[in-house]
Amino acid sequence: MEFPLCIFDLKSGILCPRCEEKVRKGLYDELDIRIMRLLLELEKELPKLSKTGFVKAVDGGDIVFIIMKEDSLKNIDQDTLHMIRKKLREKLEKNVKIVEDDRSIPRFIEKLVAPARVVTINKIWLPDGSEEMRVILDRERSLKTSVPSIIEVVKKVKGAILRIDFEKSRWMERRMELSEKKAST
Repeated sequence: MEFPLCIFDLKSGILCPRCEEKVRKGLYDELDIRIMRLLLELEKELPKLSKTGFVKAVDGGDIVFIIMKEDSLKNIDQDTLHMIRKKLREKLEKNVKIVEDDRSIPRFIEKLVAPARVVTINKIWLPDGSEEMRVILDRERSLKTSVPSIIEVVKKVKGAILRIDFEKSRWMERRMELSEKKAST
């Protein structure tokens, strides 16, 4: 398996200067190191993991997101992926969602929120020069994790600021506006 830190460092628990620098800069934290060690152990039992790559782990409160390299999960069948999630869930004592990274932020968000569907993504430029992405999802009930955890994952992995709304709420807002107009006339 491909890791951003040295395998020897992960096995020994002592980081070399190069890996220590990555941790000091905040690129990786204790959760990342713990997940990498667990994946290293699982690789012995599940050889299919050797063709994958680890990117980042993010604790979303209710769920731990494990981001794997783009196209690295294509060689792993659903049963093996389920086994990996199960073993990690037992070790971490939290639910686990494994997501493939993507160069495209919108495609990454689609993978992250699945089975919810992305209706649209808009870029918002703010007066201070920064930008946000506004994501509108189909239904709140189809989202299997919390909105704040998704926002946190996108911020830590992609460095993007996200705002999430739901299509139903937009529809309801429009309906309320129309009923208010009728009431005022």
